[in-house]
Amino acid sequence: MVLIESNNRHAATSRKALATFKELASSMDGWEFSQEKDGVKLYTKNDTGSITIVRGDIIHKTGDKYTPREVATVATQPGCRKIWDEKFDTSEVKEMFTPLESLFWVKLKAPWPVSPRDFTGIALRDFDEDVCYVSMSSVEDPAVPPVSGCVRGNLIISGWKVYKAEGGIGITYITQVDMAGSIPSSFLKSIHLQVPLCAGKVANYVTSYGFPPATLVAENVNYKKESFDHAKREFVSQVESTGADAHVKWLISGQMFPNGVKVTLDGTASQEIVDAEVAGKKYVIVKGIQGPVTVKINKA
Repeated sequence: MVLIESNNRHAATSRKALATFKELASSMDGWEFSQEKDGVKLYTKNDTGSITIVRGDIIHKTGDKYTPREVATVATQPGCRKIWDEKFDTSEVKEMFTPLESLFWVKLKAPWPVSPRDFTGIALRDFDEDVCYVSMSSVEDPAVPPVSGCVRGNLIISGWKVYKAEGGIGITYITQVDMAGSIPSSFLKSIHLQVPLCAGKVANYVTSYGFPPATLVAENVNYKKESFDHAKREFVSQVESTGADAHVKWLISGQMFPNGVKVTLDGTASQEIVDAEVAGKKYVIVKGIQGPVTVKINKA
């Protein structure tokens, strides 16, 4: 796999985090089995300090119905996470350095009297046909100052490995997080149990809804922002051309959009919707992009 080159201010941190995550996900060495719950095997690892690393693994038995990229899109798209993660409150992509690398802010819910936690981090995706990696780690950035009412936590390392497996798609979720501040021990224990179960929740979302528009190609464009509203079935992407033949291509799930999609453009570009090689899926292709363009993909 080849990462998109970037000299952004957090590039060194994101690439170090990706390497660390890949090493953690590469084998079961040093992982201690905890229990199996809802089809997810839970593990812990304690050899890198006082804060436990937790892991959840599941094989999503769907044959070849989905690809690793499609499932990884569900895992990383905030609009989907709002559905499958009950602790998720809100998030914002502050800056996209490439289509696969972004600075983000996320806020998580907490039961009273615990203060909600928020995190600022860098996310980096390394996607291939057979395996997809997504790493996330905290950074400090002037674009994301402290938020009143929240305690800023430290996401030491977190990420997804989504890969082809016998009979379906394997999903591994690993995280090590310092929640910071004062937290009851009972709440921390519940986090250690619930967080790795996200692997199963992503699998359940895919089974029920399919996946949101997945970016396959982004040539000669700066990828500014994107969002997905699950309830409205609305995907919005902001791009800007950087050269000739600027174009973007998305894969559309017929399960998510059973009646097809409609595409609207704000800016100079053209669009077409064509059948994908796999039945029930389509491509949305936006080409001839000149300057900034906002693309909206809605249910038909």
